Amino acid sequence: IMLENTKNLFTNINDKQSFIMLCADEFGIKPISIRNNWFSGFWSIPDKHQERVLVLLQNYIKHQTFKTVSA
Repeated sequence: IMLENTKNLFTNINDKQSFIMLCADEFGIKPISIRNNWFSGFWSIPDKHQERVLVLLQNYIKHQTFKTVSA
């Protein structure tokens, strides 16, 4: 269920590259590795990071929506 929520939220992000960079900074992993392994066909986000990625996605979308509304 957590992975399905992650997939659904990720599709709602306008600037996916920016979110991937955020994850790269957060977890100390190269952005290309995150893009290719976490957010592409495989969706293999390590179990130990799934909960944090979900929180980051929720906050990112909240911020994205706030920026859109206030612009």
